[in-house]
Amino acid sequence: MTSRLTIHVLFTLDCESIAIRAAKEGPRSWEQSARAIEGYCNRLLRAGYPPTLFVAPQCAVEHTPLLEELAGRGVELGLYVNPLQAESGSYRNFLGTLAPDVQRRLIDDAAERFADALGVRPRSFRPCKHSASDATYRLLYELGFRQGSIAQPGFMLPRIGVEWEHVVHHPRYVDAQHHERAGDLPFLDVPVTTDPDQRQITNQPYELRIDAGTFEALHQPVIERAIERMIEDAALFCALCFTSDNRPAYDNDNDKHSRTLEAVLDYLEALGEQHDLVPTTLAGAHERFRALRHTVSAARE
Repeated sequence: MTSRLTIHVLFTLDCESIAIRAAKEGPRSWEQSARAIEGYCNRLLRAGYPPTLFVAPQCAVEHTPLLEELAGRGVELGLYVNPLQAESGSYRNFLGTLAPDVQRRLIDDAAERFADALGVRPRSFRPCKHSASDATYRLLYELGFRQGSIAQPGFMLPRIGVEWEHVVHHPRYVDAQHHERAGDLPFLDVPVTTDPDQRQITNQPYELRIDAGTFEALHQPVIERAIERMIEDAALFCALCFTSDNRPAYDNDNDKHSRTLEAVLDYLEALGEQHDLVPTTLAGAHERFRALRHTVSAARE
């Protein structure tokens, strides 16, 4: 009989700026963005899962009242950076391809715009495409960030700074000099949950992205394999991390992505009979991770 795991469950959302010619990832309009963000958060909060939003600085400015209201309901607001959508228009590739001094300036400027809009500097971070270099974690920590959802195990697109072939699947403190290694820098990275054993036609791994497929074909098998891996690896800190973005009509009950999200929530409710599920934001996960490390260290002394 398998022992019960304590599994921390995180739902995240990339809140992109609206699409432009150089960066087509975002929603078509701010109205579409607002509906997606509010609908996603409402569904999750009703089910007891406080989401973490990674917010582009332009999005923070456009949606300030909505984001402040959601933060008051327990939603965490972190920073999302897509260099191609920077107002200067001077960047031609993603974060991990940029020189360290350029990364620092870009992230710091984005954090300042976020703070100007929302009154607090962000401490959680995600880059567009999960693009990062060996300098990124150190720069983030120096700029005041303490946690992120950056790694994407199994994803490889070196031309845009995405190299996660060897990173561990479980939350970890990071190495200040190498983006794939665990280390002693007290910056917690919680990877989006992936299954590199299952590949898309692009050869990229399946991931727990709500809008990437049906529950039966994508999310259930990825969750099941992730739990198997937690047991195989005897993971100290277990987590399932879901993601999506601010394009789907999560405010519409008949939207296929809304139905997928509801199917995921139903499955998690049933999974709670086998394991101890802990709904949490990214910052909340870090608090629990820190406490667990302290308990383990004290037990070894």
